[in-house]
Amino acid sequence: MGNTIDPVDHGLFLGNAKGSCDKELLKKHNITHIINVCYEPNRFPKDFVYYQHKLYDSNAVFILSEFPKFISFIGEALKKKGNNVFVHCEKGVSRSATVVLAYIMYKYQINCDQAYQFVQENRPEIQPNKGFVQQLRLWGRLRYNLNGTSKCHQEYQNLCLINNAFKCFGKIETIDVENCKSCQIFQDITKIISVENGFISQKKAKKLNRLTKKKRKKKKVEELIGNCIKLSSWPDYSVSNWENNKFYQECLLPIQKLVK
Repeated sequence: MGNTIDPVDHGLFLGNAKGSCDKELLKKHNITHIINVCYEPNRFPKDFVYYQHKLYDSNAVFILSEFPKFISFIGEALKKKGNNVFVHCEKGVSRSATVVLAYIMYKYQINCDQAYQFVQENRPEIQPNKGFVQQLRLWGRLRYNLNGTSKCHQEYQNLCLINNAFKCFGKIETIDVENCKSCQIFQDITKIISVENGFISQKKAKKLNRLTKKKRKKKKVEELIGNCIKLSSWPDYSVSNWENNKFYQECLLPIQKLVK
């Protein structure tokens, strides 16, 4: 599908894993730095400067929080004359394209659609998944800065919260009904809904743990947690649209209400 490496902007190249394995081709394009966003190993660590962030190509993957790191790596690399950066994933279509789009949006202060058209002129096959596109659109509304107090920044903070909870619940496989006091799942919940994640206070998090010791409430808590685990196990579940997010509406909000 298409070329293995395509130039998309001054000093910036986009492509696939096949291109990342072709040392001669990389040298031909004067590549000095490589961003690898797939699970393929970095092939030539002695010859190029790598930045790897392993991502799955799924609507459920939260990539927005990583945009500043990718942009910083590209920007620092291109400060030196003669340096070129190659961004790749497996096919050079979704994950790596999303990274390049985020950079182009930031560099030229343009929206997602404009950046898409810009990059597509040089690599027609780009097609980020829907979750990535939603996050790119939010990146534009945030004005390429994750720090702020606007409504869009609140949307971003809520998205971070959902992602943290989603990842944590996704790691939990069973509920220890008989030994709730020391059950790891409730320790995990306390972390999820702590002050650090902005969901509820530490005091209310402790209250939730206390509720698990009461027979009447324990069943309800276990039911909610079970629902969280079930939803977070969906392989292609999107966390991007938090306002209409089933995980948020059916899992996090009921837990929040339970400890009011």
